[in-house]
Amino acid sequence: MKLSELLRKENNNIDLFRVIAAVMVIYGHSYAISPEGGKFDLIGGLIGYDYSGSIAVKIFFFLSGLVVTNSLLNNGDLIRFFMSRVFRIWPALILSSVLTAFVIGLILTSYSIAEYFSNKEVYSYIFKISVMNIQFTLPGVFYNNPYPNAVNGSLWTIPYEVLAYVLLFVFHAIGVLSSRKLSVAIFAVILIAPLLNSKAIFPWIVSNHEVDFLSPCFAFGAILALNKDLVVMRFSLCAGFFVLYFLFSDTIYAPYLLYASIFFFILYVSSRSLFLKLKPKADISYGVYLWGFPVQQIMVYYFSGQGVLFNQVTSILASLALGYLSWHLCEKHFIKYGSNLSTFVKGRLQTLGAIPH
Repeated sequence: MKLSELLRKENNNIDLFRVIAAVMVIYGHSYAISPEGGKFDLIGGLIGYDYSGSIAVKIFFFLSGLVVTNSLLNNGDLIRFFMSRVFRIWPALILSSVLTAFVIGLILTSYSIAEYFSNKEVYSYIFKISVMNIQFTLPGVFYNNPYPNAVNGSLWTIPYEVLAYVLLFVFHAIGVLSSRKLSVAIFAVILIAPLLNSKAIFPWIVSNHEVDFLSPCFAFGAILALNKDLVVMRFSLCAGFFVLYFLFSDTIYAPYLLYASIFFFILYVSSRSLFLKLKPKADISYGVYLWGFPVQQIMVYYFSGQGVLFNQVTSILASLALGYLSWHLCEKHFIKYGSNLSTFVKGRLQTLGAIPH
């Protein structure tokens, strides 16, 4: 099956793999949030330079690069693109930060109610998260947990995702995406940035392995979207990249080959008939991701001696439930509102002659 066919919504179950990735983040974080002697991340133990939670984030960025770039290429509507990204990301993010600060924080802080609400950190938590300058702490909250420095440590990735969308928006606005060769060339430079050992491309980003490969994973997804009519998804493609990974496992190319193997495997499996039957009716992955970390911290707060497995199972189940609620009570409504608003704005601009009909 060509990738162009696979990317039709009825031909893939990418939403399920987003949920799996969100669950992987919870699994990976549990070893730091609820440490237990002799227990360690199995994937991290096998690979050495990465772990399950970090790989899951890279899956998110790859799938975003692939799906969002494909959507933009298909309709080319920058107004709809802008509105869809804004109303997909911010409403659930702001809601989770407000509930975390004013409900979870209020219940679990070691401060008195008066001390807590008089502390500017409570209000800056919401404001800074909303403007993509992530604040991780709330006064007196989780200070005695094994991982005391973050109420929601997963949020650090979201500004990078927003930056990727901004760059994609700019590339389309200035005409770069209208040329496949130029687009592929630019994304290819982003793709090899970690090999250059240089900050020439993104000089403001603090370099570490988890951050370095986010933009390349997004760029790889974008490259595949740009070449969707040329890429044929088959099992041999997945197997070939896994073999290459094992052959080059001790080289600087190993991360690239590993991530590519995983990404191709996800795309291939997501199009199989068995997985198509498991397609979730609600896209709960974002909600699961937003709530996973604070739920894990809460579990440790109340059940500190129960260990890693308890934290994983209870946090995954609770986060899946919260992700479901987040989708039905918040996300799907704002997504619909954003779509309607983009149609209204585009219509008004056409009426005023600002854009062509």
